[in-house]
Amino acid sequence: MLDKNAPFPCIFGVDAVKRRTLRYCFAPAGPKRVAALAEALREFAGQCVELGRRTSLVAFFETDPEHRDLATQEREFWALLAALAEDDEEPWPTGISTDTESATWEFSFAGVPFFVVANTEFHQARRSRYFEYFTVTFQPRFVFDDLAEESVAGRNARKVIRERLRAYDDVAPHASLGSFGGESNREWVQYFLPDDESVVPQLTRCPINHTKPERNAMSGPRISTNSPIQVAPALRELMPEQGSVELQHDQPGKTFTWHRHSLDEQLHVLEGGMTLFWVDADNGYHEQRVTEGARIDLPAGTVHGSTAGAAGCHYVIKPEGGRTAVTEFLQEAQWPHPPVSAEAAR
Repeated sequence: MLDKNAPFPCIFGVDAVKRRTLRYCFAPAGPKRVAALAEALREFAGQCVELGRRTSLVAFFETDPEHRDLATQEREFWALLAALAEDDEEPWPTGISTDTESATWEFSFAGVPFFVVANTEFHQARRSRYFEYFTVTFQPRFVFDDLAEESVAGRNARKVIRERLRAYDDVAPHASLGSFGGESNREWVQYFLPDDESVVPQLTRCPINHTKPERNAMSGPRISTNSPIQVAPALRELMPEQGSVELQHDQPGKTFTWHRHSLDEQLHVLEGGMTLFWVDADNGYHEQRVTEGARIDLPAGTVHGSTAGAAGCHYVIKPEGGRTAVTEFLQEAQWPHPPVSAEAAR
């Protein structure tokens, strides 16, 4: 993707490779394939915003001998997306249509809309969609937020991509390629492109039904009067007169890279532990392991991060005045020090 003599058409993917913000997963063949993909995509959906504007999840699939040509691979692709949609229990993301024929529909999972790209070994002429193994790339919709159809940045980006496609592929850029929200645009037809210039007929419907009426039909809240839970006394003590605290659980090895908050925060470790790392006013680097019972007073603006230990970490975050802090994650080029690794935090 970094070949300067044959620039890869997707400038966003190239940028993500350079920034090291791509994430990868492997899905085995057989009955565990969907579960493995769903788990990885759900985890990525929870962390993609932290990774910055240029990120994607690239899923590599173990070769299945039953997929012997482009047609069978395409059926497998749509079967995977359909299974993911069936597995998804999160509310539909705001601003994304539930009608697959709408110009503003996008495949969504775990509350995040994704533009999806399939690559196969059977794409020969359309080299931009070739890879030696079956891969599916999930690009969060926010990657394209500053590239609206009528924006200068959007027009320039599309111009560069199409010029690169003409030079890179042995066929012309596909006629189905469009812009989210643009007139007559259909996102799903761009996910798995043919190896030639054949076009999906307008009357053809998306192979998956990505709506679940029981989740989308609510016009208001559902209230149950018989679902009591007990709030621990420690949490009651931390509650402000007005506002909220956050009860956080980090899985083993979970890393929050370098960031800062707009408010003072107080953290109380309830179970497990983490390694906190930070820089002081003189840019001196520090790190410290904290475990159950620890209290961390974190001044606003402190550049810091954390990595959960082998048992994970449960903790309470009490922001100043019970308000919601604004969190700013630093780009990797701005990191003052590599984050503590999961191995080092064990």
